Amino acid sequence: MNWDRRAFVKFAVGAVVGLNASPLVPKLMDDVAIWTQNWSWVPDPETGAVAFAKSINPATQTGVKARLVKARLSGQRVIRVEGDPEHPLSQGGVLAADAAAPQQSYYQAMRVDAPMVRKEGVRGRVAAEEAVQKVAAKLKALAQAGKASQVAIIADDPFSVTGEMLMRLAAAYGTPNLVFMPSAKQTLALAGGLMFGQGDIGFDLANATYTVSFGTPLLEGFGAPVAVRKAFAAWRKDPMHRATLVQVEPRSSVTASQADLWLACKPGTEGVLAYAMANLMIQAGKVDSAAANAAGFEQFKALLAGEYSLEKASQASGVPADKIKAVAEGFMKAPKAVAVCGPGNSGDPGRLFDFMAVLALNAVKGNLGKPGGLVLRQGVAWKALGGPLDLPGAPRLDGGGKRIMGSYSAYDLAAAALKGQPYPLEALIVVGCNPAFAGPQAKVMRQLIDNTPFVACVSEFMDETAELADVVLPKASFLECWGDCATPYGAAQSFYGVHQPLVSALPQTKSAGDWLLAVAKLLGGKAAEALPFAEAKEALAARAEGLGGLEDLAAKGYWMQEKPAYGFSFKTPSGRLELAPSALGKPAAPAAGVAPSKERPLLMAGIPSLRTGAGGAPMSPYQVKILDEITLAHKDQLVVEINPQTAHAMHLGEGDMVEIASAAGKINARLHLYHGAAPGMVFVPVGLGHTAFGMYLKNKGANFFEAVEVAADPGSGLPQWALTPVSIAKAGGVSHV
Repeated sequence: MNWDRRAFVKFAVGAVVGLNASPLVPKLMDDVAIWTQNWSWVPDPETGAVAFAKSINPATQTGVKARLVKARLSGQRVIRVEGDPEHPLSQGGVLAADAAAPQQSYYQAMRVDAPMVRKEGVRGRVAAEEAVQKVAAKLKALAQAGKASQVAIIADDPFSVTGEMLMRLAAAYGTPNLVFMPSAKQTLALAGGLMFGQGDIGFDLANATYTVSFGTPLLEGFGAPVAVRKAFAAWRKDPMHRATLVQVEPRSSVTASQADLWLACKPGTEGVLAYAMANLMIQAGKVDSAAANAAGFEQFKALLAGEYSLEKASQASGVPADKIKAVAEGFMKAPKAVAVCGPGNSGDPGRLFDFMAVLALNAVKGNLGKPGGLVLRQGVAWKALGGPLDLPGAPRLDGGGKRIMGSYSAYDLAAAALKGQPYPLEALIVVGCNPAFAGPQAKVMRQLIDNTPFVACVSEFMDETAELADVVLPKASFLECWGDCATPYGAAQSFYGVHQPLVSALPQTKSAGDWLLAVAKLLGGKAAEALPFAEAKEALAARAEGLGGLEDLAAKGYWMQEKPAYGFSFKTPSGRLELAPSALGKPAAPAAGVAPSKERPLLMAGIPSLRTGAGGAPMSPYQVKILDEITLAHKDQLVVEINPQTAHAMHLGEGDMVEIASAAGKINARLHLYHGAAPGMVFVPVGLGHTAFGMYLKNKGANFFEAVEVAADPGSGLPQWALTPVSIAKAGGVSHV
């Protein structure tokens, strides 16, 4: 159908009148369409043939198929994004965030459609050349003054081509202060590196017959969400050979409600239960030879027998001993069993203790490198963008040298910069993320931005961070530019996806990589030499040489390891499995738990959702419309969950408006009494409470990251906020009791 003005008016009138009206309606619609041909204000829709193009959404790692109209006015226009049935991860499935991509691209209240510069407190549009020149001039002046190290960069994905370009730019410019937003990938890689000498590991969920998930939101955003849900659906297809799922967590989540068994544990005891199961297997003589011959096995065995006995684990976790024993026996007997960890419901990197406990349980089971178990992934054979660069000599603000394997921490960088120790920041560059909303600890990150003399932001959206920046460089969407994404968290096979321009970008937007190249060119010298590319596509092509070339890769949309790689090897100092890693000096010990107090008697945790997301990226108006009243009441009030017994003890009732306060901040919300919530806890949806993005999203709910309290994990040193001690009290408003 060609979309001329007449067809458009027919469609619009038909939508208002409805399809079940009088049989005269089609004739009236046609007459009205003819009559209104000369109305000047009627939209003139773009006309053209419909075509389809494949791509990948890097935010969800879903393989999508975009429905396009070749417009007669301004190039192609996307009208729909749906799942690609030929893509191995999505297999035709799609998430709400994927379907909403066109709306996010065209909704003007969200997009940054031109470079913005703040002058004398007022932000205004400028030409791209002026905006880039302002950023480059500031960086050049600081470098000339010997203050290059006082520039920090916060970015989203270290595995993307943009992440690699940032690493090269930071090293060449002379700052050690490049950090990426916290991720469970960090903790899994640390745990794997310490125990196996290899951190590129995944969980073979698709082939597992018995899965125990320790606090992992498998159905609420684990890894590539569509692929995981496809695997879960496959588990349920054959009733004669049905796979078993056990969920371990304090709340009856979507995953717990769909599981065969839910172990409702006390908060923070997931790792304790994993070690208890491993202990039961060792005591029963069901221990794999690789574990029995591991470095530190006898020490490990004694630790489990003394600290993680069935009785002690039951008392610590609140899970009945017979249930723990039953799950351990089921795990022992299943031919293809796997234990899964992270990322947690609150979006933090996870405790190293929990991850090592889960990896140890898999090792004791003997499922390393076997179908349905824990597997080593084949590395992605992309080429480096250039030779190695000398790292700056100044100390990192985030204190990376004090953590295992030098892992980075955006929160520690912010805390040190605010103290001015060992030196203050003069400039901050934020690329592709929204720390002013998603933190960790949104208030601290906003203080960092407010206290830094110069802030530049590369962003697709006018989000909370962009609103505070001195310079905003508008980033093109994944439908409008070249870019890539790497293996999803926990995937059994390595993956590399590429997206390319399918529609005309907004005139002054560019990919993040193209903005970085523009800055590097103006900086000149080592920075320009480190990134000798004319455009980001050229950098992507250089990276893709090891994968058959960009042309072939773009035509298919992805490269993927053909099948899970079975077999396992250890690259530890001992050449064996390390159950007492030398880097820690002793077997893993539980992290110091976050304990409630008299002033803050409850623990707060997050509720993840595929509808709301967890990071700083916005939902579209469409996504807001599909939220239910258990998430948002009265359209804009956040709803939090609490156990009825806990509510009764605190004299609170259904629908009460409450204030949830921690040592870090507070939020207001409506109360929902939920028997599936662990006593002594309050559960808060993650991803709402934006103060940006226009009327459809602004001030909808409250921001979970405003109230989280961040602490360093004793094992990894990474920031943790899975559990925050809070108080809760009535805050006024109408009660539904």
